Parts: sequence; C-alpha cells; structure tokens
Amino acid sequence: MSGIVTRYKNKKFVKERVELDSHAYDNCTFVECLIVLEKGETEIKNCVFQKSRLMLLGQALQIARVLKDFIGEKPLKVLDFAEPGIFGEQRKFTADFAESAEKEK
Repeated sequence: MSGIVTRYKNKKFVKERVELDSHAYDNCTFVECLIVLEKGETEIKNCVFQKSRLMLLGQALQIARVLKDFIGEKPLKVLDFAEPGIFGEQRKFTADFAESAEKEK
C-alpha cells in the first residue's frame, strides 16, 4: 500500500491518540487508546485492541455509513460525532451533527 510513512512493530500504545493514516502496525497492542482513521491508508496486522475507541472521520466515516446500510446496526454502530472523552478532551462534532443540532434550535 502506498502512502505508508511510518511502520511500527511490537509496540505498545497506552492511553494515546493514535492516527492510523500513513502508518503501518504489526503485532502492536493498543490499550485505552483513541484510534483515529480518516482516509484508510493504513496497514494493521496481528494487533490487539484493549478498551480502545475508534474515531472515524472524513472518507472512513462515509464508508462506515455505507457499511451500516448493508449490515444494519450490529455489529457496526456509526455515530455522527466523535466522543474522545477518555482523554478529557472536549466533544468534537462533525458537520452533519452540528447542522442537525442547529435545526433543532
């Protein structure tokens, strides 16, 4: 896959925000991490995710919405906002959510 800039092997990430785009992960462990994917340009092999959250943005979020239409709510649940509260960050809203919230006023 082109676009891979950095490769990680046998690395453990703990309570970090990890950007997947442009990175490859082989045999890595993610514990209580916020995993962010926007474009989908990543490689993940033999990795373990423990109590981590996945935040989809941009193209990745659009693809997840299409998948949801095909497979329904389970096992994939797509939210219109990201909630990275495990790091004490403020809630970040996507344009769709902000637009619908504005209409409700």
